[in-house]
Amino acid sequence: MIQSNYFTTNEDIKEHFYHLINWNEIVPVYERNFADAQEYAKTGEPRLEMAPNNIDEAISYYEEILKSCGEISGMYVSQVAQDVDWEGLHFQDGQVTHPQAMVDVIQKYHEAGLGPAGFKRKFGGLGVPNVIKAMIAELMYRSDSSITIAVGSMGLASILERCASEEMQNEWIPKIIENKYCVTMGLSEPDFGSDLPNVTTKAVQVGDQWFVTGTKRFQTVACGINGDPALTLTLARTGTQESGARGLSFFIVESQNYSIQGIEKKLGIKASATCEVVYDHAKAHLVGREGYGLVKYVMGMLNGARLSVSSQGTGIATAAWEEAKKYAQERIQFGKPIAEIPAVKRMLDRMEREIEGMRCLMVEAAYSVDKYYWTTPDADSQELSDAKFWEKVANTLTPISKYYNSEMCNDLVYDALQVFGGAGYTEDYDLSRLYRDARITNIYDGTTQIQVNAAIGGITSGMSKTGIFRQYLDQIILGIEVSDLLNKVREEFESLVEAYKSISDSEVREEFSFEVVESAARLVVGSLMERAKAKSSGERKAKRELNCQKFHIDSLAILSGNGIRIRESVHERILAATV
Repeated sequence: MIQSNYFTTNEDIKEHFYHLINWNEIVPVYERNFADAQEYAKTGEPRLEMAPNNIDEAISYYEEILKSCGEISGMYVSQVAQDVDWEGLHFQDGQVTHPQAMVDVIQKYHEAGLGPAGFKRKFGGLGVPNVIKAMIAELMYRSDSSITIAVGSMGLASILERCASEEMQNEWIPKIIENKYCVTMGLSEPDFGSDLPNVTTKAVQVGDQWFVTGTKRFQTVACGINGDPALTLTLARTGTQESGARGLSFFIVESQNYSIQGIEKKLGIKASATCEVVYDHAKAHLVGREGYGLVKYVMGMLNGARLSVSSQGTGIATAAWEEAKKYAQERIQFGKPIAEIPAVKRMLDRMEREIEGMRCLMVEAAYSVDKYYWTTPDADSQELSDAKFWEKVANTLTPISKYYNSEMCNDLVYDALQVFGGAGYTEDYDLSRLYRDARITNIYDGTTQIQVNAAIGGITSGMSKTGIFRQYLDQIILGIEVSDLLNKVREEFESLVEAYKSISDSEVREEFSFEVVESAARLVVGSLMERAKAKSSGERKAKRELNCQKFHIDSLAILSGNGIRIRESVHERILAATV
């Protein structure tokens, strides 16, 4: 793979960081008016030493983190990723062994403090907002998914900061960070994947102690990394089977208390251990309140996972585009680089503009979470109203970003492999690995179909005259002059939503939910690209102008097709009812 600092050599992500993100909105809210710095001045607590005192210091702090991450990912991980993929994993007698090269670069990430990026400083984390976590994840995923999953898995436990008692937080979070735990979501079972309300893993209380019995499937790095500990954040039934979602609770179960029955042989992410975990009266620790496992805690954890996969899609697509561009500039056919052949150039240009859109969506989804997640407003205050608005936006935008960036990732990696031709189909180049790894992104942490179901309600109800989604669409472009093409996309979307709402049969509506969500995604991404263009200058502005124009043309074609499908379906059913 290309060897470079993946932050300092990426002009688009740098422009987001230095010019497009409004740090004046995010930093004071996340840093709680720089409370960590004030606490450090009083106590000298070592974990708070790097806490910023003002917005400029916060930006510099975040910048150094991204530079460090880009350096490790691009200079070291990228150079061993192919070998790690080829070597894969070894499983024997319940033990999983990872390649040594993988262990070595994981250690580099941990030495840089990037493992606990998702935690607050007071526990030993980096203490950065979601928008920076999204960028960190993109930089890491560009080099390799298996290694990034292993390092980033720890971040799943950041849900404990929201739902665990203060006592449990102080006991477990520093322990997880200091001992480099791998963490997995103990959700799916052999018979229940997305159908979580019906999981059967059982938890029983004996005195003051809980014990879990059952089997979980698709448990990523539940084995830990070559002797390092792991834990599962396990969803288990404390009520009756008939109690559904309300009978499920959330537990910490450490790897020493469960066994690894086997690991999956997978199409991609071959160095990421996907384990089958067996709990046999395993000692467990209840997190939060009994009965809140699915309805509150797991949903919060899944939102973070959606953001991570959105970053993964952007990172993999960026890697594929950069590799394809380099190959096309060096590969000579018919007396010239194939990058100059119109059919190849068209693919490369489309990849570039679609990745710009993906990054806009990735950043915006994380930004929307930051806008409400860290706010602690007084009742009836304007801050409370704003927080509620952004929470509703985030609940729609996070599944859209997960769906859109994972599907687009697959699309773009497909084209990148095509640029390589027959060479891309061999294992001599990294494209074959990227192609295989991309395929999991629109499957795990909720398939595209699950994300569509999660987003459709917020879109359709949100497009009422005073709806939140309508207000959000208006807010994106507030104060900027948008192109006629984007206005046409908006008009087509409005018409399409009205046609969809006119379908009385709920099953038929569900059949066409994808068309509505896809159309909403194209409109949101196009609007974000227009906003980015308005804030750019010079050559970047000219490039964004061209990319916006072509993106909107593609969107018009997509929305027109979706509108035809929905309207013709309505027409067919009207005719059938009159026959």
